[in-house]
Amino acid sequence: MTKDTVNELRKISTPKQFEKDEYICHEGQPGEEMYIILKGAIGVYLTSAIGTLTEVARLEQGDFFGEMALFDHLPRSASCIALEDSVCVAINKSNLSGFLANCPDMTEKILENLSARIRKLNNDLYKLPNKNRERSIATFAIPVEYGFSHVVKEPYQDPKVVTQYAQRCPVCGQTIRVVDLKRNIMKVKKMDPDCRIEYFMCEPLWYDVISCPHCYYTNHHLSFFKINPMDRERTRKLLKEQHAPVVERKEVKRTPFDVLIMQYFQAIHINEYLNADDNAMLGTLWLNLYWLGKDSGDDKFTNYCAENALEKLQAAMESGEITEKVSAGSIALSLANLLLLKGQKKEASHYCALALNCPDERVAEQALGLRAKFTE
Repeated sequence: MTKDTVNELRKISTPKQFEKDEYICHEGQPGEEMYIILKGAIGVYLTSAIGTLTEVARLEQGDFFGEMALFDHLPRSASCIALEDSVCVAINKSNLSGFLANCPDMTEKILENLSARIRKLNNDLYKLPNKNRERSIATFAIPVEYGFSHVVKEPYQDPKVVTQYAQRCPVCGQTIRVVDLKRNIMKVKKMDPDCRIEYFMCEPLWYDVISCPHCYYTNHHLSFFKINPMDRERTRKLLKEQHAPVVERKEVKRTPFDVLIMQYFQAIHINEYLNADDNAMLGTLWLNLYWLGKDSGDDKFTNYCAENALEKLQAAMESGEITEKVSAGSIALSLANLLLLKGQKKEASHYCALALNCPDERVAEQALGLRAKFTE
């Protein structure tokens, strides 16, 4: 990037300073700006199925990110975090025309990048299964396997890892408070054999779903803002006719844990309704419920969630939905443990072997320990 380009960028927009480990944008959150790096280094991260961050790119001076936000208004596809003290200039709709006119060298790079993204998107869409077939989805109800009035103490969340913002609900348009976690600074306490990670500073399972208190739209935090505009009216009708009566009927005598579990059930039902082919997302939600069920000590509920998690995650693995290696390895480890609970050692051994090749050393180490059980 030339000095003339840097000077033009400084005229267009005031540079922003970011400290080391500071989030510039969060995966799954709406975005309205792109950024060009004037100084420092930025890491691009994807969230794995178990909530850990995987670095997928490292950007430096002259690189840019977040440009899709200027054109498609969709949620961020990755989190961008400062790897060192950095300075970026932000480009939004209001200063875009000036940027395009005064920085032709950067404009050409951005157009090349957009073209590559569109080409990849076309290839991905070609490979997607047909989702237009008719389905029959059961009416929303709390499963009989879950009994209310579970008293599970809400875990402590260190304010250092919690971040909050005001956003508009993508379904009803009302302003809501969104709570997210700074996953890059969360300190791992240990990884359980079933791939659940325990942290010193927080319990992510309590924040992995977002729920609108106005219309009751609920979804996984990475999918909440990704709802297709064509599905909004269908979702409004679903929430009004099915979710609202159940939620409002359960307002009395609910513990905070009961509220959380109900939100997970809502998220699952909404995804069954809108994204029934996304077995990875559905399986992840059921897996979270399985872990929360263990916290509650409710064996009937825990086993019910384990069965559903097993069904969805196996379907996701067998269909090749999960391509990111850390996510595939962690889900394979979870499947191995779920199958062992059912006494299916042969099938568990298969997934354990997959987990052994996971790039995350913690997953591979747990898989190595699990493998010993197959010879017992």
